[in-house]
Amino acid sequence: MPVPKTAEKPERKTLREVAKERIRDAILDGTLTPGERLNDDQLMEWLGVSRTPLREALNELALVGLVETAAQKYTRVAVANEDHVVYYLQTLGALIGGVVRVTVPTLGATGQKRLAAEIEAVLKATRAEDATEFNVVSWNLVRVVLDLCENPVLVRATADTLDSVLYRATHSSASSSLDWDMITRRYEALAEAIAEKDAIKAELAIELLFRLPDGDAD
Repeated sequence: MPVPKTAEKPERKTLREVAKERIRDAILDGTLTPGERLNDDQLMEWLGVSRTPLREALNELALVGLVETAAQKYTRVAVANEDHVVYYLQTLGALIGGVVRVTVPTLGATGQKRLAAEIEAVLKATRAEDATEFNVVSWNLVRVVLDLCENPVLVRATADTLDSVLYRATHSSASSSLDWDMITRRYEALAEAIAEKDAIKAELAIELLFRLPDGDAD
């Protein structure tokens, strides 16, 4: 008689992992704002964890650039360096472009529809020139691309870095001088490339999205 399969138990997260995820999400969704001081006692009460997993979580978030610490002085939400705006954009283009290049050829119909819906949400924001909504939906698009990527090594290598760099870019002057017409065109090109499952065209659309502001000839 065939041996019955035991249903896989969902992986249990450690207190450190739970604390890290909740603090990260609060930073990314704006609940915790750039430069805001992070008080251990307040965070422990909010998260329901002890100091050890909390400090471990904060140390990990500091390593990926979402939290800044100074010994005996402060632990705070990271602040974007305005002098590094171009570097943030270049890094985003390289990272997202690479993931898109790998992911697009593997997409099935469901994956294409998911990405098309996310890009349409981005286009709605760009056409309305709504910077706040654009930051939210463009972030959602990146997360869906990562979710659809079939290369787990690439996902692990880029996920935290993307969160950190995208966070810094959206909280710098990069988001206050947007060329909405250009951005709209690039996302339209990305949507077209995904519909055609053209990985090179999709990667190029991403690269052009993150070109220097004065480097776009269109």
